[in-house]
Amino acid sequence: MAGAGLVTISLGRCKLSILPTIKGLVREKKNVRSAFEAVGPDLVALPVSREGLLGLAAINRGKEPEIFLSHYEEIYAIKLSRYGKVAVPPPSYTEAFAAAFKMGIPVKAIDLSEDEFADAFCQDVSTSNLVFHSLRWKWLKRKKFRQATTARQFSLAWDRAVNSLRGFRNLEGRREEHMARRLASLAMYHGKILAIIELERMGGVVRRLRAGGLEPLDEKEPSEEE
Repeated sequence: MAGAGLVTISLGRCKLSILPTIKGLVREKKNVRSAFEAVGPDLVALPVSREGLLGLAAINRGKEPEIFLSHYEEIYAIKLSRYGKVAVPPPSYTEAFAAAFKMGIPVKAIDLSEDEFADAFCQDVSTSNLVFHSLRWKWLKRKKFRQATTARQFSLAWDRAVNSLRGFRNLEGRREEHMARRLASLAMYHGKILAIIELERMGGVVRRLRAGGLEPLDEKEPSEEE
């Protein structure tokens, strides 16, 4: 089905289409291609940092990615493979970047930069949160997630388990707020935007955009390559 799961929001003259994606699942590429056909975007937005976008550009040029996975990411990938083939970086991101590049469509990063994320982490995550988080990956490794019969259900259940600590929930909330404000900013300068957002953050981003009143992050369209 074209544009499966696509959510469309009108922001002024802009038609913003948001596609939820399950990070790591190879078959998500098909949904990305369908979304491109359904939307015909003049801009693509990805939930990565500016530094991450440079990495996607390098991969698109043929550079082999340097993959460093945390304990949590390794466990997530192993458990996600129950539902289909898995790859890193997220295939939906690499597919979206490659498709946009081929069509000559600009791609923008909408997530926190690495420095911004580091600052937010220090503000939101307490020492006790960090210590507990560093130890509980062993529990997650044993956890079966038996009630998750689909990749979507597993992804959301995993997110709830990983972010059960308040500090980490607040950190993800900051990401959602930043992405929503970034999209509101980009919508001031584009008619049709396709945003690819990880399923776990989709609800928070959409809720903030529909509530309105977001202060755009940029006063004018940035001219630098991101």
